Amino acid sequence: MSFDFIAPVYDRLARLVFGRALRTAHAWCVARIPAGGRVLVLGGGTGHFLPQLLARKPARIVYVEASVAMLRQAQARLSAQPDNLLFHHGTEATLPTEAPFDLILLPFILDLYPESRLSGQFLPRLRSLLTPGGALLICDFDQPQSRWQRAQLWLMIWFFRAVAQIEITQLPNWPVIIQQAGFVEIERAYLRNGQIRMGVYENR
Repeated sequence: MSFDFIAPVYDRLARLVFGRALRTAHAWCVARIPAGGRVLVLGGGTGHFLPQLLARKPARIVYVEASVAMLRQAQARLSAQPDNLLFHHGTEATLPTEAPFDLILLPFILDLYPESRLSGQFLPRLRSLLTPGGALLICDFDQPQSRWQRAQLWLMIWFFRAVAQIEITQLPNWPVIIQQAGFVEIERAYLRNGQIRMGVYENR
């Protein structure tokens, strides 16, 4: 799986299809990050929300992205790299030794993985990186509620299978898997008639 090919046009494509909804979802999550926390951003993409995240004044940010092209775009958004920010090319499996974290931000990344990987590898790994009482901040696509949402989701999945080699053929039911993994939902919101879901999930 690689988003390098589509990285140059990813933000413009997202805005064409979803307007400002994805950025609004990111902003919802970032607004819930308190000052002084240790934050892991997993799958941060091109980093358009980095200035807002830095403005929250976390003690430490580890920004992880698997696409070299997207990571370079994120780095280019800042005139200088702050001392509290570390960029890392990789995935949850190749993190630098920075744990534990108070918060893990997951911006539209859960929809890339099959349910078996989320429950068997991905979420257990994230739990091991969180402090007790830490939380996941998630924004992602939810199960479609209408015919047009189902059609758009189908087109999106097969488009990204073609250009980025994602594994899934259907959207994982990530809200259920998250709670089965031991996280407790403490806040939730929706955009675009339920198509996009944001939530805070505490590690208990």
